[in-house]
Amino acid sequence: MVKKLKKQYETPSEAYDEDRIEQEKELMDEYGLRNKREVYKAESELRGLRRQARKAVAADDDKQIQPLLDRAHNLGLIRENGSIEDVLSLKSQEILERRIQTAVERKGYAETVNEARQLIVHGHIYINDQQVTVPGYLLTQEEERNLELNMPEQEDEEEEQQEAEEASEGENQEENEETEE
Repeated sequence: MVKKLKKQYETPSEAYDEDRIEQEKELMDEYGLRNKREVYKAESELRGLRRQARKAVAADDDKQIQPLLDRAHNLGLIRENGSIEDVLSLKSQEILERRIQTAVERKGYAETVNEARQLIVHGHIYINDQQVTVPGYLLTQEEERNLELNMPEQEDEEEEQQEAEEASEGENQEENEETEE
């Protein structure tokens, strides 16, 4: 039996709200998002975290609060000794900051977020030697430390350069031997 898939996001209830549309466009430009769906996914993720936090506060249950705080900390959304209020005060920009696309650009592997997206989609980004091709992947703090760029073209050029240097060194040695005789 196959599990039925459901939408990972919820669209706004009001189709035309000029202020909301303007904010979404700014987010799309800043974070290199391709469509509004990516904004809606980030907002839905944030809504889910905040909903869990409100339920945990209402139940006054540490068994629910601590895993939520641990998850938010692992994602890098709050500091290590953060509180439930920190989770409730999160904004969608903080979720978008944790995307691999943004991290690649911030680490300097790409000059723009759009270039970062291209590097990811083309398979040049690795986490723990595992290829990642989804620009919307949310990074944990540990994964962010293990983020690597692997460009095969650069490796090929470096190998060719080394071979050329070795060949020229070999020719120089032969010339030196001939001049010594």
